[in-house]
Amino acid sequence: MLQFDHRQSINMPFGIPISLPGGLPGAAVMADWSADARSSGCQTSASEATGAGPVDRMDKEQNPFRMFLLGPFALVDAGGRPVTPKSKKAQALLAMLALSARGSRSRIWLRDKLWSDRSDDQAAASLRQALLDIHKTLGPARDLLIADKNTVWLDMDRLVLDTDLVVRTERSADQITDELLEGIDIRDPEFEDWLALERQNWYRRLDEGQVHDVFEPRQQPSRDIAKHSALLPLTGAPDMPRQGKALEIASSNSYRGPGDGGWQWIMALQSPIVVGAGEGGQIAATRFQNLIAKAIIDGLGIGVTDLSFTLPDIEQSERQISLPIFLQLRLTFDGDMVLIELVMKHLINNRIHWLGSQAISRTQFERGEFGTAAALISQAVDQLAYFQETQANDGRLSQDGLLIDAVNAIFRLSRGDLDNAERRLEEQIQYQPRSSTFAWLSFIRTFQVGQRFNALDAHLIEEAQVYARKALELDPQNSVSLALVGHVHSFLFGEYDYAANLFEKSIRLNPALPLSWDLYAMLHCYAGQPDKAVAMARWVQELGVYSPHRYYFDTTKCIAAALAGDHAAAVAAGEEALRSRPNFNSLLRYLASSHAHSGDLGGARHYLQRLEVVEGGFSINALRGSGYPLLNTGGGQILIDGLLKAGAKLR
Repeated sequence: MLQFDHRQSINMPFGIPISLPGGLPGAAVMADWSADARSSGCQTSASEATGAGPVDRMDKEQNPFRMFLLGPFALVDAGGRPVTPKSKKAQALLAMLALSARGSRSRIWLRDKLWSDRSDDQAAASLRQALLDIHKTLGPARDLLIADKNTVWLDMDRLVLDTDLVVRTERSADQITDELLEGIDIRDPEFEDWLALERQNWYRRLDEGQVHDVFEPRQQPSRDIAKHSALLPLTGAPDMPRQGKALEIASSNSYRGPGDGGWQWIMALQSPIVVGAGEGGQIAATRFQNLIAKAIIDGLGIGVTDLSFTLPDIEQSERQISLPIFLQLRLTFDGDMVLIELVMKHLINNRIHWLGSQAISRTQFERGEFGTAAALISQAVDQLAYFQETQANDGRLSQDGLLIDAVNAIFRLSRGDLDNAERRLEEQIQYQPRSSTFAWLSFIRTFQVGQRFNALDAHLIEEAQVYARKALELDPQNSVSLALVGHVHSFLFGEYDYAANLFEKSIRLNPALPLSWDLYAMLHCYAGQPDKAVAMARWVQELGVYSPHRYYFDTTKCIAAALAGDHAAAVAAGEEALRSRPNFNSLLRYLASSHAHSGDLGGARHYLQRLEVVEGGFSINALRGSGYPLLNTGGGQILIDGLLKAGAKLR
């Protein structure tokens, strides 16, 4: 399955492991390490030493602790003395903190990754014990690890990671012999998922050699960004035993989703054609095929069958498949590259309805790192949605098409379209309750609140949370539902850490879903990290280049760029999006502000006047009073300053 590093921008770099004798570094090894650092240009310049630049992380005075993540885990002090906790979970906890963007994680996140099979109370107690074990091992230096009631973090200014040094040495992947966190056996499926993703990210760093923007939203312990809802408590996935996956291969050779009786067959995937593949090619083809099926099931809410033409005849197949088309994957391996082709054909006459192709690195593909090929899957899903809309001509198919019709109505954004979408989703629930249906109902509430369609928002917010809870109860593995619920919690409640966890899970399950990346970018805007949002928004534009909702992704690019101070990029993206949605008030706000910052006061006033027509009674105080996220961030102040320059009223 495609694993894409949600913490890094698209041209992601990476670094290189070093082999350490016996897994536990001693003083001699530490001396060699410091020498390597000096020879690789890691000295601190005079300007850096005086605070004009970053402190050299190889300086023993500033960084007395060394953490070894390549090979067996180890933590040593400046003299090479081991201070590694004995517990594997305590070691894993330290490693997970060190590999996070700023050395911090929420207690909830750590509990979910290390003790996912325990109740909340048991997991909390186990986490407290692990922290106690670490503090005992550290002794007088226990303040290297700090924890409050919400967050645990490492003092990264006092810590050097072997992975950081390896990145600087610019070694190639074939020089590496040690695996990231080799031999760490936690036996928790959530931890194993995290570790698999981190290892893939590590090898990508080795291949690409440098680190760009970090995507992961991070809360500093002293900065309480996430204020819990005063209306209702956090809505999490229910505390229940793990159930079947959203994507399973049933005995009937069909990919079926959860629900009473499963979903009926709607369309087919033909067996992939693989040309020129050696070892690993067939496995990669299966991974890619499964990702296609997952994207269709979650994105369109329809079932998929693995059609190998094992049924008695084609006519019988057609009678059992509502949508008379199939998708076929063809892979051509040639040297260092692989050409990926997806074709959509009619089931009976083989007439081609759509064909798309993408060439990527063979090494990356065989590792399951499909990269830009994910855009091909996204495009295929959009084409299927379009085909289903145009071909729906019987009662059963029109019922199954309710979700697609509703989603299209949602993205038209008018009050009437949102009401129409809500009616269609409610009809879909009567026909067959699905996780994504409830998630979209919850998502609609964010538009209704954000565009101020209702004078009283309290009941909408409560409904949003009820629908979000139901969506995760029905299917906690649905990538679309996870993304939509993540947006609800970030936009309406400011629960950024919880929402980030949902986005990360969504992206792991379905990296080909532009909406998940897009809403995750918006979370970064709300959390005051617009540079990371800009990096992610660029990827979303590539992933959803053919999407019928591309204007929505352009809107995110406009917002992120405006908050980051890149007003030229904000204006370009915003005006492109405005062609599709000329009355989208969010766009008008940012365009007025960015034009004012760019010195075009005439353009700024033009957009402000349009905003005042769309959103009667607009003022800065009204905007502040609406609970709109991000206004207390640096980017939010840029937005308000621009609106004031454009002539917006305070009251």
